[in-house]
Amino acid sequence: MNDAFYHHQTEKTLRNLENDNRRLKKEIQETRQEAARIRELIEFHDRLEKDFFSADSLEELVITLANCLQLRPDIDFVSLGLTRQYLESILGSQEFIDQLSLPRGLNILPIVDEEDLRKRVGEEPVLFEKTPLGSAEIFFPGHHDEIRSHAILPLTLRNRLLGSLNLGSIRSSHYYSTATGPDLLNRLCAKLAIAVDNILSHKRVALQKELLDQEIRRAALLQKDLLPSASLELGSLRITAYFQPRHELGGDFYDFLLLGSEKVALLVADVSGHGFSSALIAAMLKFTFQMEASGEPSPEAIVSRINEKFCHILKQDDFITLCCAVLDTKTLSMAVARAGHPPPFLHRSDGNTLLRLEPSGPPVGVDPKAIYERTQVEWNPGDVLFFYTDGVTEALLGKGEAGGLEDYVLKLEQGLSADEISQKLRSELEKIKETHGLEDDVTLLTVSL
Repeated sequence: MNDAFYHHQTEKTLRNLENDNRRLKKEIQETRQEAARIRELIEFHDRLEKDFFSADSLEELVITLANCLQLRPDIDFVSLGLTRQYLESILGSQEFIDQLSLPRGLNILPIVDEEDLRKRVGEEPVLFEKTPLGSAEIFFPGHHDEIRSHAILPLTLRNRLLGSLNLGSIRSSHYYSTATGPDLLNRLCAKLAIAVDNILSHKRVALQKELLDQEIRRAALLQKDLLPSASLELGSLRITAYFQPRHELGGDFYDFLLLGSEKVALLVADVSGHGFSSALIAAMLKFTFQMEASGEPSPEAIVSRINEKFCHILKQDDFITLCCAVLDTKTLSMAVARAGHPPPFLHRSDGNTLLRLEPSGPPVGVDPKAIYERTQVEWNPGDVLFFYTDGVTEALLGKGEAGGLEDYVLKLEQGLSADEISQKLRSELEKIKETHGLEDDVTLLTVSL
């Protein structure tokens, strides 16, 4: 009897061990399956985060996110809600919001009110709770009647609610019913918030730059409209202008004004700096010159009055260099006054000789009591007068090189007409602009009889 009892107990123990073994194997298999599932889920999230961090636009990010998540089991609908308040704060205006590149015809990027969103999300994400039919319209527009369960995961950054990642299912089960599911979703949303903020920040900068470029183009057109025609003829006198700003807006300026039937006042100027401020000062200079020159035939008096006015207008470190001339076609003479500007010169037609017109005073805007001298010169038919800004010499001779434009003209072949000299200078400046670009604004005026 003892042997039978012992045998019975042994068989029972073996059966229990076999059952435990089968149970352990099953648990091990389930654990391995769960580990594989978790590993696959983590790898999927790593790939997904890499994909949406490489997105260049909000549209690309949202479509990538939706397409990838909807391939997961029981994830049928995906939307990325953003609060209206966040969009207004980061983009700055409704105009920028309207210019966002958003998916058209796809209801995967609803714009929601922040207060409405806060009512539906708390400190912890809502994970696939049962959803009364039609109650998820705010998160799944167009599909709310199909949603049976959903997850609403807040997107927060720097303690600011940006929006939410919304996952919807037509079933009660879901892909993230694992121990690590909530943590992965929280990690996904944290990185997604950063990606969204980066994209919209870059978008705002791009939109601001585009608007600024548009304003610059408009201002450049206005600046060109302020300049006179590129040529002027008064009897046998001919003035030809070449103007090329380094960028769309420049600080160079030229103008001429008829003083009766036999005289013309001419101005060439270079405002310090570049961009809007220089262009605005140049525009103010035009109206000041037109007003002063119309009633005063003396170039030194014109420059003095311009200086007095702009000493009250210009800010510290701003200044203007300019050259003003009054040309008389009856007496074939010219009076010149300069304010810190490169000296104009006269190219004589009776030989390859040049005459620099040296008198000068300080730049405009530096000293309200500055005194400007003038020089008087006569010229003959065939002579050429050259007025220019320092951008011309820097382009033709090189920045920092000694000498002026007259040195460059002297190297040209002798016997060239005024038109030929002017054309050679312009052609060379155009070639430099096309091949190397200009380092400064360029203005060149040639005056000939």
